[in-house]
Amino acid sequence: MELTCRLKTFARESTLHNKFNNETYHSKEAILDLISNSINKLTQPTRLDFALKTAKEHMFTEESGLRPGVRSAMVLYTDGKSHPDTEIFFWTLWGLRLYRRMSGVRIIVIGIGPDARKPKNREVLDFIGGKNLFFVDDYASLDDGTKDITTLICPPDPCENSKGMDVAFVVDKTKSLGVMNFMLLKGFLLELIDALHIGPDATHTGIITFNKKPTVLSTFANDNLYNNDAVHQFVAEIPAVLGDRTFTDKALMAAANQLFTEEEGDRPEFPNVLILLTDGRTNVNSKPFSEIIPLLKIIFSVTPGQLCVALVVSMEGRSSYQFANNNGRNIKRKKNVHIVAVGIGAYEDFEGELEEIAGQNVHNASNFDELSDLFDEILAETCSVDGGLSRWSSWSESIVTCEKRTRTCTGPSPEGYGGDCEGDLEETRGCTEKPCAGAASDEGKFRAFKLRNLGKYVEE
Repeated sequence: MELTCRLKTFARESTLHNKFNNETYHSKEAILDLISNSINKLTQPTRLDFALKTAKEHMFTEESGLRPGVRSAMVLYTDGKSHPDTEIFFWTLWGLRLYRRMSGVRIIVIGIGPDARKPKNREVLDFIGGKNLFFVDDYASLDDGTKDITTLICPPDPCENSKGMDVAFVVDKTKSLGVMNFMLLKGFLLELIDALHIGPDATHTGIITFNKKPTVLSTFANDNLYNNDAVHQFVAEIPAVLGDRTFTDKALMAAANQLFTEEEGDRPEFPNVLILLTDGRTNVNSKPFSEIIPLLKIIFSVTPGQLCVALVVSMEGRSSYQFANNNGRNIKRKKNVHIVAVGIGAYEDFEGELEEIAGQNVHNASNFDELSDLFDEILAETCSVDGGLSRWSSWSESIVTCEKRTRTCTGPSPEGYGGDCEGDLEETRGCTEKPCAGAASDEGKFRAFKLRNLGKYVEE
């Protein structure tokens, strides 16, 4: 991905020297020349408020060459001093902060010299940059901090070695959020989406919003959303029309039955991830999560020569039994979804419930304005893969009294924050054990059948 830069200098006035889409400055040498020629006279006073207002209104715009779907960052270098009119200034800061959160722009602040660390000035810089605030002793020390500053601008990519994923975003859209907070939530989604490697043979996304009912906005099968730009635009255009009541159970059921299926584009060879974002507990009339989460994990497991029975629960809560005969092969059908839950608000409001959904993969932001501070953690979670067990090996030849078979935690191997495999890696059986009556030979193929009064069958 080509990197483009834009330069702005400020004192009493703010000056934008180029645009992202100005090809004259699409090289390192041209940008260095622009910097050398632009910073040639120092003036006073320092109007940081005007500089931030200009950045908010004119820097990141489509007219200036902003590319949707591409990660955006603004780096502010300052000694911390600013105009004394703090009341107006903090309104400007608040507007910039909201803009940053809503648009997905990453802001990094470099505080230079002792004045930047003074409590009043530091408060301002911390308000702008949050976790992305870095200090150097003086201007001469900037070179020494280059590596750390570069890491803030271009943080390590936890998805760098990922071959791709099928990622579902399940987003609360109830009135308890309010329109402003929903816009902040969308900004956080945009920041995550811009950091993923979305493509036909890479990551695919699916999006569900929910209140009293879930709405599947897009599935993994939607090939119009196989690039970052398209997904960015799609999310940016989700209307802020909010509904009543929170039924998280129905949203997760929709993910299991309407997203993580081969019919809707779920790819068996790619890891599955679900990111849940909500500001409240589910409605008291919701179904227990203990009945729903297994639908996002393993469906059924079959040992060679056994009769398999699987319980299938529909969206409406109806259940049916499925039977299949496995001829000499171990079959494990699984979704193995790595679930991450993000609660926005007081943690006490979610305690226990989110752990039921996501186990240890639970994150909390005290309010929507601070949600963006979780970016690095949630991106790492998004690119994490829970370990999955491979198929069993063939049974070893009979040795005295028993046979043995093995499997490994490579289907897939755990990555990032992903959990280890659950289940035995080795099994033994007695040599005299006989397969179920009527089991086919090892050379046979998997056969599916239907028992007349016992519902549907499954096929492999």
